[in-house]
Amino acid sequence: MSFEAGSSYNERLILLSKGESLPDRSVPVEWITYDLWNDMRTCDEVLANEILEPVFTFMRAQTDKTRLQIKELGHYLKYREKDVGKALLSALMRFSMSLHLSPEDLSSVEDIELNCSKHISVVNDIYSWEKELKASQIGHKEGSALCSSVSVLTSETSLDYSASKRILWIMCREWELLHSKLVTSRISSAAGCGSDLQAFMKGLEYQMSGNEAWSSITPRYHSI
Repeated sequence: MSFEAGSSYNERLILLSKGESLPDRSVPVEWITYDLWNDMRTCDEVLANEILEPVFTFMRAQTDKTRLQIKELGHYLKYREKDVGKALLSALMRFSMSLHLSPEDLSSVEDIELNCSKHISVVNDIYSWEKELKASQIGHKEGSALCSSVSVLTSETSLDYSASKRILWIMCREWELLHSKLVTSRISSAAGCGSDLQAFMKGLEYQMSGNEAWSSITPRYHSI
């Protein structure tokens, strides 16, 4: 699918998600999207609405032409904060765990969230690399264009793909150590750290480990 077609498709789903348009009941994706968001708002309107903008950011990142121009790892990781849906994952976690956190609480753990985002993005890239490489060779030139830390690091260093993946694994293990350090620092800070915020930080840890466990076995990445 081209970026233009994908953008039009996403904008239609965004209107349905916000409840600003009625679905065509003959189109499954439309009524499923509409009904899902209505059901979520029935469960917890505040937390459900906090998920909306992160979802839209994630959807729009999929058709952002920036992904065709990324040449540096730092730029790539910044882009992937949107593309991997880190804000979406965090908002969904707060909804599912019924964690009502203040803007101040969330701001105080932003560095922990960003660290988690890097880990999830790169682990995903490592495991999905063969699938993404194959898709880039046979798919739409925009929708299937390579956008991966593996290809970016390879381009920057002139190493081959296997070497780049080995280096990226080391970076992931360092981000895990940094996560523990950041969490310990936040818990012991003078600002205090309530049970909901501690649960949120533990949830970020589970997101990282869960993503790696899933990525290591899912047929999505291993049935090439």
